[in-house]
Amino acid sequence: MYQGQVRRLSDDIAGLRRKVADERKRLADANGKTMRAVQSLDRASSVTQLSSAGRDLERCQKAAAGHESKIADLEKALTKKERDRDSAQKNLDRALAEQQKRDEREAAKRRADAERRHKEDLARVRELEQAQRSAAALPAALFARPARESGTASGTTDRSRVEVAYDVCLSFAGEQRDYVEMVAGQLKAAGLTVFYDQDEEIAATMWGKDLGEFLDQIYREASRFCLMFISEAYAAKSWTRHERRSALARALEQDEYVLPARFDDTELPGLRPTVAYLDLREVAPATLVRFVVEKLRTAG
Repeated sequence: MYQGQVRRLSDDIAGLRRKVADERKRLADANGKTMRAVQSLDRASSVTQLSSAGRDLERCQKAAAGHESKIADLEKALTKKERDRDSAQKNLDRALAEQQKRDEREAAKRRADAERRHKEDLARVRELEQAQRSAAALPAALFARPARESGTASGTTDRSRVEVAYDVCLSFAGEQRDYVEMVAGQLKAAGLTVFYDQDEEIAATMWGKDLGEFLDQIYREASRFCLMFISEAYAAKSWTRHERRSALARALEQDEYVLPARFDDTELPGLRPTVAYLDLREVAPATLVRFVVEKLRTAG
């Protein structure tokens, strides 16, 4: 705003200065004519010549006076414009100084944010390295994929032997994907096989399959544990409901199959409230990974 005002006033001042210069030229011309009229009056030798020379002199003097009056008005307007321009320039300088301070504060904030993100990235790298070291210290037998024989001698349905393809399957709502993706990456880095729907090889496996049957097999038969990320969105979605039912059906046969991890306090139908859970509002991804690795180790 002030910059435009200064520019406009500067243009007005330049225009007034040109007008003053033009009027001064006209005044000089009028003064020259007045001098010549005086000389003509001095040379007049008759009444007629005196009368004519007198009228010329009066006309020239009147014109000169008019130019002087215009010059005075223009200079008065010029003085006011220059004063307004100086005031606007001060306001502009003040606004620019304040903007520079704001820019410097924003730049400092961006640097602080970048430094914070860098530290967070380093912390995630350290957590990942720690998870890798923890996995390296585990016995090799942990990562074997033994077949699990379904059914019991008490009369439950005897399913055929099903190969356990995954150490852990992840069941979650898309709203929590950022957190879950970090967990999935660190679990795989720790040497575990993980069912995570965004992995390319899993997406290729799912392509063209009846997802109802396929996911039922994953969450009910083909995983050693199901890591269930509970939230309000998780409880509301139809696909997560399907995954949950399959996992809870397996939990009837295998205690501790479902490993609940909560983003909030949403109640989940079918999950007993007495089942212990982890509160993800207080647990970092790397910490959760260490819990899962330890769970698999102790499960044998």
